Amino acid sequence: MDLKKATAMKKDPQRNLDEDVNPQTTQKIRDHFVKSGERNQGTALMAGKPILHYFNSRGRMESIRWLLAAAGVEFEEKCIKTQKDLEKLKNDGVLMFQQVPMVEMDGMKLVQTRAILNYIASKYDLYGKDMKERVLIDMYAEGTADMNEMIVRYPFLPSGEKETSLAQIKEKARNCYFPAFEKVLKSHGQDYLVGNRLSRADIHLVELVYHVEELDSCIMISFPLLQALRTRISNLPTVKKFLQPGSQRKPFEDEKYVEELKKSFCTAAQKLYCRELTMRSLREWTQARDKLVSADPPSRNRYRCPVLIR
Repeated sequence: MDLKKATAMKKDPQRNLDEDVNPQTTQKIRDHFVKSGERNQGTALMAGKPILHYFNSRGRMESIRWLLAAAGVEFEEKCIKTQKDLEKLKNDGVLMFQQVPMVEMDGMKLVQTRAILNYIASKYDLYGKDMKERVLIDMYAEGTADMNEMIVRYPFLPSGEKETSLAQIKEKARNCYFPAFEKVLKSHGQDYLVGNRLSRADIHLVELVYHVEELDSCIMISFPLLQALRTRISNLPTVKKFLQPGSQRKPFEDEKYVEELKKSFCTAAQKLYCRELTMRSLREWTQARDKLVSADPPSRNRYRCPVLIR
């Protein structure tokens, strides 16, 4: 290997490796940085740390945090704490579709979760070596996203709907998604889902496993190959660091957090709208009551308004 060239690349990470006149030397230099773990770090330093704009919660940003962490990329977060913070982003024109997550990266302001994940995976060599591998990675990633969407919504459901939702999550994990991924791993006997190398599909699946286990600690008993994959991924230095207490990984959203979030993002307009709905409900209830007691006026006292106006 041309170590002088490798050292030059280390000092100047922006240099295009493909400009080298010797393809063999180019590949050796590329391998040098991949093995040493310095290539990704050098690229991150070159472009500055990605900045993540989202609430201080998991939501649709958590998979982005996982993927960046697994790639060994340090990132910063600018948490949206109030409705005012969100409105500022919208008014600044940086949210293409007026919604988050948004990631500032490589001079771009990226939105739409899947687009962001695809970009990160492509940049850090977590997206397969050809089109056939990429389509498999996309299939598996979409499957985990479908399952994860149920989990993302779960903490914010009304209390009366949570039991049913939890049962659905467990049923889908146990009888659909986890058996499918167990079958994939068994079919080729390799350490990773696609091409026997780490990809975003592995990262997303292990993230999903951790999230489901928080809801049902015994659910993985029937899936030994998934357990082995979780252990394998969790022991990667970058992921192991991310799983440690005090990292940028977000905790499960409990009821206290959900209530605080609702209070922070309930604007004056939303409060007025809720009050208008309450007033409308009162009027509708009064009209219905009047119809019911029209033939029996003395019965009016039996119908008391269930709505309290504050």
